Amino acid sequence: MGKTGDHDGAAPSALPAAASSAARAGTVVRATLSRWARSIAEFPRWIWLAAVALVALLIVVVAVGGLARAEASPTLLGADDEARTSMYAITVLDAEFATEIESERLEAEPGEKFLVMTTRMENLSDAPIAVGDGTGADRVSARLVNADDPLLELQGVTPTDSVDVWRADGSSGQVILQPGVPSQVTFAWTVPADAYSDGTVSLDVHEVEVTRGRVFVSSRAVTWNPATLSARITVTAQEAP
Repeated sequence: MGKTGDHDGAAPSALPAAASSAARAGTVVRATLSRWARSIAEFPRWIWLAAVALVALLIVVVAVGGLARAEASPTLLGADDEARTSMYAITVLDAEFATEIESERLEAEPGEKFLVMTTRMENLSDAPIAVGDGTGADRVSARLVNADDPLLELQGVTPTDSVDVWRADGSSGQVILQPGVPSQVTFAWTVPADAYSDGTVSLDVHEVEVTRGRVFVSSRAVTWNPATLSARITVTAQEAP
């Protein structure tokens, strides 16, 4: 069957209509842009000057790191000064280097030594906490040491082994701090033998961020995580006799 005359005449008549629509759309766009340009040009001169000054100020602030997140400056402390956070307090009473600790039957490997800190600690929370490894009876994981992100960490030196913890009074077993009961606790960090050549050591003390509940473990579990750096305790460690 052949094509009818109606189909033959439809295509040519559509082209001028499409061209006309495109032309009208272009005219509308040009008119809109023209109005915007006139409006911007009519802004008072002082607005342009203020905008330029603001941009320049932002460039300077960014260049000096002014938009970076502010980090809290730690309180700088020394021996016998108490670092107090919302959940615990610690005071470094003494520090020394040793290659062996007879009372705990510890002996450093070649190329290593112990940094031994005797401290006074107080649990300011309302539940018992374990200072070294493990979780307290009330399912509180304090993570003071021996964690990926401990609350207590040496500044500038990475320990080569886990931290040994014991009570200074010689009592054995896991070190548990009861709420509101100050106790003397000793920490022994294993560090490279050439670390702290001048004897100056610093302990970073972090504020606590508490999270509750762990999937597949217990909704009652409580974990202490490090928040801002609260204090830095700097002391001079002596060589053990």
